[in-house]
Amino acid sequence: MPPTPSPDEFVPPPRAGAARAAISNYTMAARAQRAYFGIHDQSNCLPNPVPHRHEYFQIYVNTRGETTHYIGGNQRAIGAGTVSFVLPFLVHYIPNAADGVFHVINISKDYLLPSLDLDVFELSEVPLSRAPELAPFRFQHCLDFRFDETETRQLQELCERMAQEAQRPPGEDTASHLLIRSHLLHLIGMVWRRYGEEFRNCEAQGLALQSYRPAVLRCIRHISRNLAQELNLADAAHASHVSPTHLAHLLKSETGKTFLELVTERRIERAKTLLVFTGASAAEIGESTGFGEPTQFARRFGQIVGATPSAYRRQFQRGGNRTWD
Repeated sequence: MPPTPSPDEFVPPPRAGAARAAISNYTMAARAQRAYFGIHDQSNCLPNPVPHRHEYFQIYVNTRGETTHYIGGNQRAIGAGTVSFVLPFLVHYIPNAADGVFHVINISKDYLLPSLDLDVFELSEVPLSRAPELAPFRFQHCLDFRFDETETRQLQELCERMAQEAQRPPGEDTASHLLIRSHLLHLIGMVWRRYGEEFRNCEAQGLALQSYRPAVLRCIRHISRNLAQELNLADAAHASHVSPTHLAHLLKSETGKTFLELVTERRIERAKTLLVFTGASAAEIGESTGFGEPTQFARRFGQIVGATPSAYRRQFQRGGNRTWD
């Protein structure tokens, strides 16, 4: 197994030092074609000229060109046939090579791990036997995932198939949803076939990347378990075993969000899941997620999502894309 570089080996790219104080937080809505998935290549990839983080999982498939992945206080070389994985909210940076050929894949947690009803901050505690899809993300900081020319062509073909399905019209969304996920799991399966033994060794040695402070994890658990209740920073700080001021600083530093923003985001995400996958009424969902009166829930949901709860439910239950009525 390759040695893990020490944190002091991290050499930030140009301009990174100036950007540290204001790290960008990217969302699926800004970086993906669909609510759960997005894929871009060197011809249409949105720029990210400085270290940043995002609220989704990301896979970078490099077909041609040489660059470096700055991640988790380390740096990993990227060459042709290298696949890189990024956990949500982890600060990282991959400068694109001038002659590079690559695909960048963005995936929501619910799409990658539909059976895990956990916050993204809690996934570091899930054993690989329960969620093997997490392995390359959790051990990216100490492994390089490299493939030969034949395998690289296969990876490129999988990316191209995903890109084609992502462009399908709304009426074909259900089939595309299934096919994209099958290609995505095929890609992760290829990584497992080549690096499965290393994954097991890394897990046995406790090398999984823990990128979130314990206080942040405790706060997120407190929020997730009390969505229907009134939530405030003081109670969350008590549950997190830190002062309110320190918790506010930690949340902003590690997630780029305030306590109120995190609460609202998790309420909205829970409401989305209930709207799509249950038959509960909008009033019931609003109450169970802490929004109170149905009118207040509908108004806040519409402000953030851009659709009424009923429109969101109809759109996804009938297998459409993100075009709201």
